[in-house]
Amino acid sequence: MTLAAMGSPDRANEQPLLPIALAAKVGFDAAVAAKYTLDEWRKHRSFCFWCLFASAATFAAVPLVIPEARSALRRFIA
Repeated sequence: MTLAAMGSPDRANEQPLLPIALAAKVGFDAAVAAKYTLDEWRKHRSFCFWCLFASAATFAAVPLVIPEARSALRRFIA
């Protein structure tokens, strides 16, 4: 949440590393959530409601960070 709250409203242009770092963090979190969800099924053959809810919230963050990270990458590369 700290990375999401840092910087100005136009941070993709002013501080492009912040949105890129946020996208990397959210991507890593989504990969870990997917692994834990698969492990939960493979090891226990059942799902925990709260675990699935947390995974869904993590996956929901992925499309939210992509547009700003894409703008920051264009600024960073160009």
